[in-house]
Amino acid sequence: MESKTVNVRLSSYGRPLTKLRVSLLDACNFGCVYCMPATAAFCHKEDYLSSDEISEIVGNLVNYGVEEVRLTGGEPTLRHDLADVVEKLGKLSLKKISLTTNASRLLQFLPALADGPCRSMNISLDSLEPDNFKKITTHDGLGRVLDTIERARAMGFKIKINTVVMKGINHHEVKNFVRFAERENIEVRFLEVMNIGVVRPHFQEWHYSGHDILRDIESEFGLSPVQMPADSTAQVFTTAQGGRVGLIASESMPFCGGCSRLRLSSKGVLRACLMKEDGKNLRGVQPSEYAPLLQEIALMKPMTRIKEIPEPMYQIGG
Repeated sequence: MESKTVNVRLSSYGRPLTKLRVSLLDACNFGCVYCMPATAAFCHKEDYLSSDEISEIVGNLVNYGVEEVRLTGGEPTLRHDLADVVEKLGKLSLKKISLTTNASRLLQFLPALADGPCRSMNISLDSLEPDNFKKITTHDGLGRVLDTIERARAMGFKIKINTVVMKGINHHEVKNFVRFAERENIEVRFLEVMNIGVVRPHFQEWHYSGHDILRDIESEFGLSPVQMPADSTAQVFTTAQGGRVGLIASESMPFCGGCSRLRLSSKGVLRACLMKEDGKNLRGVQPSEYAPLLQEIALMKPMTRIKEIPEPMYQIGG
């Protein structure tokens, strides 16, 4: 990826804003209980940013210090032009391009992505039990996801697993996931369920804190902390057997004070925070108009954790 000239490095109260999550669409083929309401209504395809628009907006943001992009959704592999998006982003001066996916449709994209700039993928996997996987996702496809993970790793992709932990639903699987991490030599990151959208009525019932997760793991496997960058959302540990596990405890151990992330919605709205509905639509905005808009967005970024947000996760971009 080519070198770049940064006009002005965007920051918010001393926090450099260098990482961008780009939602390619709000649609998803899963109906995960913590994300997707039964009455979900998705945007029309023509409302989504095109691959050219994504490249243009990200290119402009690169001029203000954005260095890394993570493609999300909805489910990004529902975009038929995913490989085209990645190819165009690869021509920008980015240090890293990565993807978050449920992997149910990823297999067909692996050959096209294999020689490109997107070599890192986080795969959402909330259960290793077929029945529980279907209960959480409303999708009967655990075997396909596991096969795709194996294939992607064989092709040299760097894979991490994201597991949203919910009390009474899958918290009993935490130790099995650690064994999976040790056996497969793959990093598993445990995420606290967030007080967003459909979760809000169930939050107290479902929330299993990061302290509880670490206690469960420590009791059997032992944990040693791994040094991480200051803006990392995850605490990372190794087990006594060499497994690698992470914890993203955004509810009980928020990391807002060091957050370096911006979020671009599938319709072009740039937000400073997952928990704030405020933002600015960059669709069609000229490069000369970016500076004042970005300063406004930077000032929207909170220093402390906002309690909840009613907007569903799939509309924001997970």
